[in-house]
Formats: sequence, C-alpha cells, structure tokens
Amino acid sequence: MKKSIKISIFVSFLCLIAFYTQAQDTIFLKTNEKVVAIISEINNLEIRYKEFSNPSGPEYVINKSTVDLIIFQNGQQKQISSKEHKAGYGRNIINYHIFDLLYKDFSFSYEHILKNGKFGLKVPVAIGFNNTDYNNGPRQYSNLIYSGFGLNVYLLGQRMVSYFIGPEIHVGIGRDHFYNYSMYSYDETEDFVYGRFLINNGVSFNPIRNFRLAAVLGLGVRYYELEKSDNDDDGLRSTGYFTFSMGFRF
Repeated sequence: MKKSIKISIFVSFLCLIAFYTQAQDTIFLKTNEKVVAIISEINNLEIRYKEFSNPSGPEYVINKSTVDLIIFQNGQQKQISSKEHKAGYGRNIINYHIFDLLYKDFSFSYEHILKNGKFGLKVPVAIGFNNTDYNNGPRQYSNLIYSGFGLNVYLLGQRMVSYFIGPEIHVGIGRDHFYNYSMYSYDETEDFVYGRFLINNGVSFNPIRNFRLAAVLGLGVRYYELEKSDNDDDGLRSTGYFTFSMGFRF
C-alpha cells in the first residue's frame, strides 16, 4: 500500500515537472525583461496572454513592438523584427473630417506615412456648401473651396495611440457677404483668395489595423484682402481650427 502511494506521488511529481517545463511560453521584451506566460493570441499589433502562475486570472495585452523574442512551450522560437510590427498599420490614410460639417464644409484628406513611421505627408480638400449665409462657422466669410499641404511628425512613431505635431498650409477661395448702402440697398458678395498657416497638434487612435480616429487643433494666422466690402476682418489675423476625423488605413 505504501509502495503504491509512493509511486503515485512520484508520477504526480513527474507530471508537475513536465507541466512546468513544457506548458509555458516565454516572452522576452526589448527592456530585457522576461514574462512567463500562456499566450492566447498573436496578431499584427498585439500579444494577448495570461500569467503562467495564474492561468485562471485576467488576460493581459502588450504591444508587439515592445517584444524581442518569444519561445513557445514546444521550444519553437519567434523573433519579432522591427519590420513585422511596423507593417501592422497601413501607410496610406483617407480621412473624412466629420466635425467640419459645423463649418459647412465637406472635408477630406489623404495622408501618406513614410517608411520610418515618424512622418506623414497630408493633402486636405474642403468644399463649402450653403454659402448664402453671412459667415461660416467661426470665420467671417464662407469657404468655397480650399486645399493645401501638411506635414505630421509622429514623435513616437505609429502606435495604437499616437501624438503628432506639424505645420499645415491652406490656400482657398472664400466669399464675403455684405450690405451695399446705396440708393437701392441690396446684398452683395465678393469672392477672394485666402491663405492660412497653422501649427497642428493632434492625437490619433488606431483600435484596429485599418481604422483610425483623430482629433486635431490648429493655431496660426490667415490672410485675405477685400476690395468692395467694408468688412474690417480682412488682412492678417490670428486663426484657429479644430476637427475630428475618421480614417481608413491601407
């Protein structure tokens, strides 16, 4: 009887050793830290796992870009290269600026992210609608159309949440509405060319590979000249701009 108990204990001990030596995955981070885990999922952006010492506990998520090497329970190794985790996000982004509807503009932009992930080249386009009003949002004129060029600098590269800053230039055609006080008073309009220079500060959120949300606040100056209107808002003035956009990455 005692012999059978000893054999059972010995077999259980061997099984326990086998479990601990074979069932664990080991994640080596770029900070030289080691995580003993049970990995449940590896995708283009993230690694999901549970602590090996607490398999019934919560699931953890780490960014794939922070991982250097994974050794699986069967001994297989996976080296995480810099190219692999950077390829998770598309480098081309088409944005629809939802918030610009308040300015009475249909606004879109295209952005191309360079290979290093630190710089984005942006081309915005905005077409105004309902230009019979005397002003358009916070401006003292109505926008007919504008386009331009911008440079976004992503200080920490492409991540799930990224902060960026950079200059943006707009050149467009605006329309001013004014009242002509002549013998027969009537409303008039005057079209003009305007320019804006902004320094943008923005935050982008990439919950999945092909979808992006972004909020941008731009501060700067704008300039235009009027000939017929006596509106004293023309000339060089400070200006601001805020937008919220949804984007498709590919």
